[in-house]
Amino acid sequence: MPFVKPSNKILVGGNPIVEELITEGTSCKPGLFVKKGTADHQVTLAGDGEQKPLGVLDADPRYPIANAFPDKHPVRVLKAPAVVVATLASGNNVVKGASLVCAANGKLKAAATISVSVPSGATNVTSNAAQPDLTEIGSIPPYGPIVAYAEESVDASAADKSIMVRLVI
Repeated sequence: MPFVKPSNKILVGGNPIVEELITEGTSCKPGLFVKKGTADHQVTLAGDGEQKPLGVLDADPRYPIANAFPDKHPVRVLKAPAVVVATLASGNNVVKGASLVCAANGKLKAAATISVSVPSGATNVTSNAAQPDLTEIGSIPPYGPIVAYAEESVDASAADKSIMVRLVI
């Protein structure tokens, strides 16, 4: 049976790991991805290509789902395994199953395939080959790790849209 997007809820299904933290600032809203704030018990919005996302903010029944939480408000951060409603950033058009990474302001965007290009030109390069060997090191992709997979196709080309996603962080 396919998932059905709920209204006024973030959690669609699953048994998420829940971490209880507090907001830092007044920009944190339900359905947005967060990262560690100044202290380990604080959260703030994840940025574009966030390298260390913690999870997505759950709704609080005491507040309208569209409103930001007040500063120093206790919040629940949902982590995998779960299907949640998040926000796909404007300018993105994804199909079900698409890989997603953090975009600006806690939103999501389509992940890009990693590519490597070899520079060419007239400058001499000391190497054992015509083109120098490239060495890649590290384990976190340059635009951040994949945080979720789309559970529905959504066209947010013109404006931010809500999207059901399967968390993998």
